[in-house]
Amino acid sequence: MSNVTLQSLKTFINQRLAVAVDEISALLETTISNYEEEINRQRKMLEDERSEFLISKADMQHAARFRVIIDHDIRKITFQNGIPSSVEDLIKVLKQAFSITTDIGLQYKDADFDDFFTLTTTTDLKDKDTLKVVHVPPGIAITTLPQERNPDTSDVSSADVPLSVDSQDTVIPSPPGTERQSLWPAIFPIPSFSYNTEMALRQGNEKFLKDGTLLTSPCVKSDILERLAEAMFSYTAYPNDPQRAAVAQSLIEKHPCLREPGSHNGCYGWQQSLKYKCGNYRNKLKAHGNPELLINTLKHKQDGDRKPAKNIKKPRKSEVNYLPPHPAGETEDSLENMRLELIAAKGNGQMINDMMSRTYSCRRREVVGQSMQVAEFKERWPALFDPLQINEEFRRCNTIPLESTFFSQLDRYTPKLLELFSSKGGAVGQRMKSLFAELIQDPCASVVKKRDVTLRCLVEYLGESVQELVSDYYRTAEDEVHQELRAQSMRIYVCHKPDAVGIIIDGTPVLTGVGNVSRACCLLLGLTYALNLDYPPKLARTFEVFQRLFVGLDMLQPKPTSKYISLKNKLLA
Repeated sequence: MSNVTLQSLKTFINQRLAVAVDEISALLETTISNYEEEINRQRKMLEDERSEFLISKADMQHAARFRVIIDHDIRKITFQNGIPSSVEDLIKVLKQAFSITTDIGLQYKDADFDDFFTLTTTTDLKDKDTLKVVHVPPGIAITTLPQERNPDTSDVSSADVPLSVDSQDTVIPSPPGTERQSLWPAIFPIPSFSYNTEMALRQGNEKFLKDGTLLTSPCVKSDILERLAEAMFSYTAYPNDPQRAAVAQSLIEKHPCLREPGSHNGCYGWQQSLKYKCGNYRNKLKAHGNPELLINTLKHKQDGDRKPAKNIKKPRKSEVNYLPPHPAGETEDSLENMRLELIAAKGNGQMINDMMSRTYSCRRREVVGQSMQVAEFKERWPALFDPLQINEEFRRCNTIPLESTFFSQLDRYTPKLLELFSSKGGAVGQRMKSLFAELIQDPCASVVKKRDVTLRCLVEYLGESVQELVSDYYRTAEDEVHQELRAQSMRIYVCHKPDAVGIIIDGTPVLTGVGNVSRACCLLLGLTYALNLDYPPKLARTFEVFQRLFVGLDMLQPKPTSKYISLKNKLLA
């Protein structure tokens, strides 16, 4: 009985084990199958994610974002299909994206020089570069040149670039041939002299390097002085002492055989000789009727001013084309007829700009020679009192763009200026802190707001009163503001609620709808040149900074004020 029971038990156990093995095997097969399916699913997901990542990475590498400076605004644009193949294509897209209707050129910020250069090929660009839009007035020359290397943001819609036109055109203004085309250079280029003089200088330099022998030839010196006077006149009719010293220094550096024994700098005698030679050269040109010189002759001076050294009319703010002659083929009568046509001209911007350019010499004779009142001058030349023409008049006078230069330099120095202002103590510091409150309350303030606050604080920092420059009004009509400021010689007004910004000169509203204080300051500087105005005595330091620091003019005039020197040293520290 026990054997049978034991045998049955063994059989039962074997059956159950077999069943368990079958169940375990089936479960194992199911588990392995499910595991393989999960592995395949995970592998597929990884492959899909990797593909998406590679596509996204390729798109990110292909897309390009740029910071774009347009006058006093700063924008951002994204090119999803990559950087355009040519500058012309890039200009077309920017004009469409930002609704720009006028002709423009482009500059890009070079990282090596920390300055803007003309964009001649898009290969110079990379992601997150800064572009500057330069408005090109009508009546310019388009010249193809080889490439030469000589600021908060607001979003706009991304733009694609389906264009494929290739161009290397660079836009270059074409001033009349009678106007000077360059500022006084940082290093004066010594011109070539006559063949005989060049031979004598070559031999003289060789002897000087061999045994220190100096060249002392009267005829050589005469030819050198004549040619240098002519070269200096191509930049300015009335060179000052620092400019003559710069020319003399460049001369002896290029031709060391011309150094003067006994002179403290080796060229003091050349400086004095250039002074008299430039005077003689001007006398020769007066005989040919040069207006810049003729206006200072005794017979052309007003009664009571007919003394040689009284009321001399010459550039005082480093004007390049202070009083140019009329364009070739034009007379007083033809330019007067063109002025009358200008008054009647409406809407045609290119025609107006062409006529304004042709009549520049005529306007300068009126503002310089006749000292005409602003109201009368506005009646005679209404087209001038437009922001675009103020910029153009400044370029005609100084050969450089006004707004783009002013704002690029202001934005460059703004962080350092704000740092200086915040560390200022005393009563001045307290006044600036009240202005700073606007930026503290709005950490995301726009670039325009930062510029306005910076310029207001700058006036106070220089020891002058911002109320002498800007008058603020609340809930006051613009017409009432004009009446209230009739006695002011020069003032920017800001109306709040409703908003309006304008400029008053000699009690006359010359500009309205300017937009903001920083642009008004820039255009006011331009008007002082266009109308040949003196800076307000109570704002002389402020305008000195505008002129020297933000526009870069008048760098070789006599010593600047101590305030300006101190500010410049701190900014460059």
